[in-house]
Amino acid sequence: MAGQLALELDAASLLGTTLVSTGHYGLARTSVARWLKSAALHSDEVALLADWLDRRTHATIVVAPHAWRTLLWPVWSDGRIAWQLVQRDSLDVQPCRAQHGLNELAAFQVREASSMAALKPLDDAASRLIYGRTLKMDMIGLLAIAAGALVRAQELATDYAAIRKQGGKIIAGHPAVQRMLGDIEIARHHADVALASLARPIDDIDAGAVAATRVSAHALLCDAANQVVQLHGGIGYMCEAGPEKIVRDQNMLKLQAGGTRAAHAFLAGWIGAFA
Repeated sequence: MAGQLALELDAASLLGTTLVSTGHYGLARTSVARWLKSAALHSDEVALLADWLDRRTHATIVVAPHAWRTLLWPVWSDGRIAWQLVQRDSLDVQPCRAQHGLNELAAFQVREASSMAALKPLDDAASRLIYGRTLKMDMIGLLAIAAGALVRAQELATDYAAIRKQGGKIIAGHPAVQRMLGDIEIARHHADVALASLARPIDDIDAGAVAATRVSAHALLCDAANQVVQLHGGIGYMCEAGPEKIVRDQNMLKLQAGGTRAAHAFLAGWIGAFA
C-alpha cells in the first residue's frame, strides 16, 4: 500500500518503506470524517486535527518489520492533510516493549526530530481524495488479514474437534462444541460477505461503509478466535498449539488504522451528526 500511495504522490517507491495512515490516537473523533466530507470545521476541530497529526509533539506507534528504512505518514499542513516521506535516521525512533500480538513485526515510538517539508503540496480535493483512499485501503487490508487468520483458526478447531475425545466420545459430537464451531463459521462467513461487498474500485466505496463493516466484522472475528481457544480447552492457551497466537493477532489488528473503537465517533461525523 505504501507503494501505491507513493505512486499517487509522484514519489519514488522505496523498498523498506512502512506506512502510517493515522495520527497519534484513534481517528480524531468526528473531525477527520467531517473534513473528508468537506464539512465546515469549527476552530476546535482544526486544532484537534493539527494536534492529531503533530509528529513532533506526540510520538506515533509504528508496527513494522525490524529493518524498515523510510516512513510515509500524513501531516496537517495549511488546513489539509499532506504527506511526508522521511528517512528512519532523521527520526527519533525508540523501540517499544514486545506487543500483545503480531510477533513477526516490531513496534516503535517514532517522533519527528527536526522540521521536514511535506512530501508534496496538495489542493483540498486531492488531499481529501488521497487520504480517503489510503484510510479505506488500510482498513480493508486489516480486515482481510483478520479474516485470513480466522480461516486458519477454523482449520485448527475443526481438526482438533474431530480427534479429541472426552468421556470416550469425539467432542465434535457435543452440542456445546457444535455451537462453537457454528459461531466460528458464522464469523468467517460474515467476514467473507463483508470483504466481497468491498471488492470494488476504491473510489466507489463509501468510507463510512468500510469503517462500519470493519467494526461489525472484526468483533465477530475476535469472538470466534476466542471460541477456537475455548474449544481446545487448556491446550488452547499454550503457545505451541496456535489458537492463542491468533487471538493476540486479532486483538492487535483491531487497534491498527485508528482502531475499531474510534470508528464509532468517525461514523458519527461521517453521517453528519455534528454538522
